[in-house]
Amino acid sequence: MKKEHFEKVRQALDTFDEGYDYAYEYDSMLHDYNGFILYQAESQFIRKVGDEPGITITELSVFFDKTKSACSQLMYRMKKKNLLKQVRNEHNNREYNLYLTDKGQQLYQFHKIFEDGCYRRTAEMLSSFTMEELETYIKIQKKMNEAFLLDVNESKERNIR
Repeated sequence: MKKEHFEKVRQALDTFDEGYDYAYEYDSMLHDYNGFILYQAESQFIRKVGDEPGITITELSVFFDKTKSACSQLMYRMKKKNLLKQVRNEHNNREYNLYLTDKGQQLYQFHKIFEDGCYRRTAEMLSSFTMEELETYIKIQKKMNEAFLLDVNESKERNIR
């Protein structure tokens, strides 16, 4: 491998790390969605229930790649805030379907508008890149994600011993 290629990859990873730090900080902050104060994970939970009314905790845990216990804790927080409700599934007595309350629906609608604005701003900032350049970025990011997964698995393997 050429030294300049290796150095350019290191520069790409350093740039990625900087972006990760910003994303981590953003996700850790409380956000004011028109008077609804939530963490990012909570607003994403509401978005998913709003997108798929009747979704179950099991389905949410698969979608978010979290344990059912973690999703249940989040659901109870959202119930305490009167943003969603559980309805027993008429076909499976052990299962509950989740729906937004009127208050949750208000939040969902406001969050959709807010999130759409964020995506539009980012799209505008990236409008100078061609479709081919954006496709190249996606390919590079997917390959980097494969490498990150290898790093995660290798670290897990070492920690088991």
